[in-house]
Amino acid sequence: MSDYTAVLLAAEVLLAVAIIILRDPKLLIPAVVIGLPIEVVESELVAHVGTTGVAGMARAFANPGQLAMLAVIGVAIVRRRHDLTSLVPDSSLLVPLAAFFGLVFLSVTWSDSLRPNNSVLILPIYLAFLVTAPSLIEDRRDIERILGTFLAVAGALAVIAIAQRLFGVFNWRGILVQSDDYSYRSNATFADPNVLARFLAITMALAAGLVLSTGPRRQTVYLALPAFALSAAGIVATASRSGWMLLLLCGFLMVLASPIRRYTKFMLTGSAVSFLVIMLALLFAQGGTDAERVKSLSTGVQVLGQRQFLIQAAWEMFKDNPWVGVGSGNYQHSLIMNYQAIVPDWSPTSLSHTSMATLLAELGLVGVVMFGFLVARVTITVFAAYWATKDRYTRLVVGWLGTSLFGIVLHSQSEGRLFEEPFLWVLLAIFIAMETTPALSLRTPRKRADSAPAASPEPARTGAGGGTPAPTPAFSATTGGQPAG
Repeated sequence: MSDYTAVLLAAEVLLAVAIIILRDPKLLIPAVVIGLPIEVVESELVAHVGTTGVAGMARAFANPGQLAMLAVIGVAIVRRRHDLTSLVPDSSLLVPLAAFFGLVFLSVTWSDSLRPNNSVLILPIYLAFLVTAPSLIEDRRDIERILGTFLAVAGALAVIAIAQRLFGVFNWRGILVQSDDYSYRSNATFADPNVLARFLAITMALAAGLVLSTGPRRQTVYLALPAFALSAAGIVATASRSGWMLLLLCGFLMVLASPIRRYTKFMLTGSAVSFLVIMLALLFAQGGTDAERVKSLSTGVQVLGQRQFLIQAAWEMFKDNPWVGVGSGNYQHSLIMNYQAIVPDWSPTSLSHTSMATLLAELGLVGVVMFGFLVARVTITVFAAYWATKDRYTRLVVGWLGTSLFGIVLHSQSEGRLFEEPFLWVLLAIFIAMETTPALSLRTPRKRADSAPAASPEPARTGAGGGTPAPTPAFSATTGGQPAG
């Protein structure tokens, strides 16, 4: 494990050295994207330091991407130290986000354990990153550099996932080995194969959008096309049913959001459906583990597996505490202490895999209403930002961000990791930069309209006949600033 992890950490160190040498703090955002998938060390530390308290929060920073987030916050504060208020972006999302997470922090006080877990303790860092990161995203070049990093990281992770499945290397999570002793659900450097599939799905949507909208550019030829091809094989190696469904959804939404002709969208959708039918037919004809996992989608509620009991436990918690729930980060503790009888003995899982069930159990109706308002606010802002510009590339990026945010929320209903998903905050930070930065074509500074200049006659000129001519007409407000004639 250490050899493969060392390669990824070396890439992060090289990027850190480049940031120091080039003195370009904007490279910190790509450093975050590169480092966040490296969950190997922090996953291994769970057994030693747990997931709650200060030690649990410190464990999170064994992830190099979250360390880079801290660096972003520090650098942004230093750059704007003479005017810290300028760090706060003029975004319509900050108030609903602050209100919701104010409730999250407050609800810890009425939880049974009174020990916030890592997912709650890390939220202030994510919020600070959300506020400060847009100050390092100032123009289109910054956006292209970040998107290129997403594509490069997806390609590298896909290669690792394929190697895990085909050659049995870097199988650092033994629990993912199936009962037949040779199949492996690839997770690359993520702790969970479903989360790897989530990342690959949203990045493949980005690659498809770039190919459709920008044509044969360097980013498309050298990054988007290879990343899409490798990720297509990598996401199959994850054996993640929820990831495959997310890929179909994100791909469809990305085609709709891409700034291309409607006829092209119709033809692409039809071709994709036909290709999917052919591939499923070939998969079922071949058989094997992946075919059985696809077939299991038709079993109805049984496809939920252990999630069925975890959702039932969340519902019982909600019925006992309908207004404010059992407190932030208290689902697992309440399940073990008071609702363990709901989960059968053969199920070792006590972590919720459904974000809405967790929200309902921990924050009650108050939390659900505030979350609904937050989702509505984000949705409205994404649509407004999309239609606020006619620039094709900008529309592509906003469409991808909206698709990815929706995909993460939907996918978290099967695999959890909503607000504790760091890439959610990276995407939100990019979107806020797109929404509020004038150089990115979504908003221009408001200026008061200049009043028409006052009429003043020009000096008299002597005409050809020697008489005194009438003064030259001044600019008139009634003609829109053109000479009155």
